[in-house]
Amino acid sequence: MSDSKDLLPSQQDPTDLPANQVQFALVISRMLDTVKEDPEARRQMVYDLARYKLQEQFTYADAKNIDQMKRALEVAIEEVEKFSRETAPLERLPSQQLTSSKETGGLLVSGDANVSPWGIGRPRSKPPAISGSLLPVIKRTAAILLAVGAVILIVSQRDNIAALRRLVSSQAPEIALVAPKPETTIAVAKPEMVTAVAPPAKPARVLPTDYGIYALIDDQSLAELNATGIAAPDIRIAISAAFKKPDRPHLPNGRVKFIVFRREAANAGPMRAEVRVVAKVAREYSNDAAGKTPGGGDDVGVIRNFAYPFRVAPIPATPEMYDIHASDPELDLPPGHYVLSLGTQSYYFQVDGQITDPRQCLERVVATTGTFYAPCKNARTY
Repeated sequence: MSDSKDLLPSQQDPTDLPANQVQFALVISRMLDTVKEDPEARRQMVYDLARYKLQEQFTYADAKNIDQMKRALEVAIEEVEKFSRETAPLERLPSQQLTSSKETGGLLVSGDANVSPWGIGRPRSKPPAISGSLLPVIKRTAAILLAVGAVILIVSQRDNIAALRRLVSSQAPEIALVAPKPETTIAVAKPEMVTAVAPPAKPARVLPTDYGIYALIDDQSLAELNATGIAAPDIRIAISAAFKKPDRPHLPNGRVKFIVFRREAANAGPMRAEVRVVAKVAREYSNDAAGKTPGGGDDVGVIRNFAYPFRVAPIPATPEMYDIHASDPELDLPPGHYVLSLGTQSYYFQVDGQITDPRQCLERVVATTGTFYAPCKNARTY
């Protein structure tokens, strides 16, 4: 150590033991104070002690190795000193929170920890907890303070409380004299029982019970049609062969519908149907007689190529029946004679009324080259 020379008394008599003791005590005390406040001096003291102990352990027999061991000790001292200088900021700032890696060497230290040379932080001691025996005393004190505050409040407001009591006492008789209002009775009329009126039942559809071809009259009754015995010719043929018209049925109006009831209808019902005009032959001209009435009279008719299209629709739950109705819902056939053409057969019916349609009347001319038909010219009613 650099201060070790101070142990040698200067200007002092070596034989004066009391004086030497005082001198030694002063020097040692001064050295201890220096070491306590200066970490570097403390390290130097340890280094000097290590050098002294190393020198003390060697004998004259080991003199050849002493230089090598001293060099090793000095290298070790240099490394320790280097490390101590790098960690010196931690020793000088024990109460600050060090967050910079440059200052702490990558170590984060909390502000409430004491930094020691070994890098171990000790947390600050917690404040002492309140003893459990003090809680009852605190509670009683708080209750007493609340009671005293309530008494002080009542005393300070006693005048206001007395005035309030007098006011309530004076208003009590007035409240008793007020007659109660009669109860209001609200009459609630009982709602009349409303009987729900069921809508009128839809009338059952009129359906035939026997196989046949029927005309539906105003959706209320059926009239069976009779077959003419001939098929309606191709639409490109103007007039069919003459046939005798049946005497029924007669329909009251031209809004016609039909129902077909056949055994084979479920498998071979037609897709379309048509109504053809039937004309009566009013006069006949031939070489024998001119303008005579045909032998059959008004009962003779021919099927013309004037047609009204009708459509076919199935009747639910009755696979052997189907409905035939006009393609035009507004169709109303004029009075006259007609046939319903279904495949190879035609069925006659007549719409009642005064016949004025010129298509309903023809005149026949019989010549050697054939029979010819022409529209009626003179008659207005057929």
